[in-house]
Amino acid sequence: MPRMEWAKLLSQKRIGKKEQDTSSSNGRTMFESDVDRIIFSGAFRRLSRKTQVHPLAPNDHIHNRLTHSLEVARVGAALGQAIGRLLSKKNALPENIKPADIGTIVHAACLAHDIGNPPFGHAGESAIKNWFMSEGPAVLSKSALDAPHKDDLYHYEGNAQGFRIITQTENHLFNGGLRLTAATLGTFLKYPWTINQNRNKFGSFLSEANMLKTVANETGLIKKPDKGWSRHPLAFLVEADDDICYGILDLEDGVELRIISFDEVFDVLTTCFENEKKERIKATFAPPDAYRINLSRLRGEIFDELIAAAIVAFETMYEEIMAGQLTGDLFGALPNYDPRRHIAQSASALSNRKIYGDAKKVEIELGSSSTFSHLLGTFCNAALRCSAHLSDPDRTVVDWKSKLVLRLLGDHSPLVAKRADGENWNDYQCIRRVLDFVGA
Repeated sequence: MPRMEWAKLLSQKRIGKKEQDTSSSNGRTMFESDVDRIIFSGAFRRLSRKTQVHPLAPNDHIHNRLTHSLEVARVGAALGQAIGRLLSKKNALPENIKPADIGTIVHAACLAHDIGNPPFGHAGESAIKNWFMSEGPAVLSKSALDAPHKDDLYHYEGNAQGFRIITQTENHLFNGGLRLTAATLGTFLKYPWTINQNRNKFGSFLSEANMLKTVANETGLIKKPDKGWSRHPLAFLVEADDDICYGILDLEDGVELRIISFDEVFDVLTTCFENEKKERIKATFAPPDAYRINLSRLRGEIFDELIAAAIVAFETMYEEIMAGQLTGDLFGALPNYDPRRHIAQSASALSNRKIYGDAKKVEIELGSSSTFSHLLGTFCNAALRCSAHLSDPDRTVVDWKSKLVLRLLGDHSPLVAKRADGENWNDYQCIRRVLDFVGA
């Protein structure tokens, strides 16, 4: 039975960089440098203007994608260090890797985990998919795209866009992107496959298929018969960190916006506690109207419980994880009698019932659909006009409006930028470039 090895999984090779160097300046490790490259990137800063759950929230206490990513990353650093200590006890870590390095790798991947999300969050992602499925066929009928590449465009995926950003378009354009270590990229890949394996969730567009293969080979991910790869073991930690923060912090936002009550949140999040512990937590609370303080005190207790549960699950399923056989998430791997298994599910169920269908949120999401519909129609038509002109400039002229649209891409416009191989941008690549802009 094939088995992944930590010596490869924790590769410090910088993907996309020809000259390799295993040391960083100012005494930083390679993985600490990954954290810095992500935090100081333009794509990361743009998360401050992107929705977590509630678009255009009037309250600064409401999470956006940036604050969510920072919080997930801090939980990830704690969980990663704990797993690092566990691996150290198993004598599984290579000599040049310390337990703290595992925390840093997970920290970096968590920072980037939502970097590909478009404006309006998941609503924006759904709006883009809906436009391509409903109006896209008529627009793309003018193109020379084959069926697989059309399918790839029809299923816009934030995870795949994130992989494209950090490996292709951010910093070193189509020359390695942020040039992160293979270990961080492998940990980032929640779905290490293209649309060929799963039409609903995948981690790489066809445009980054070779980059995906490079990361998988460098980190020693196990090849699956259906053309994908097994997850990097640390990717399970990123997923758990995201689930922990989603489950708790979405409910906090619901209390802040007066959509749900603090008592409802307390009851759901403390289902795993004995009555004695519930009363001990309540004893630390401020007066009922100080709900922000009380949420903060409750949050710490829940984080401790769920991080401990994730550690137990990782250790219990360790052999299955290393063999690439665990297909679910860490909390799902806990025994049914463990109440911590159900906290995130219960929190999600309450959010679905009370928060995600809130009328004000839905109204703004409907507006996002109209916005994307207009932008995508305009930009995709301009992209195809650009591609036709590049392939045959004597027969196809880029019209005035398309030129203005493409000018918004600046130096990155296919009309201006040249491909590294000297070839012209084709239909698929031109549409991907305008999606990079619209989805930013």
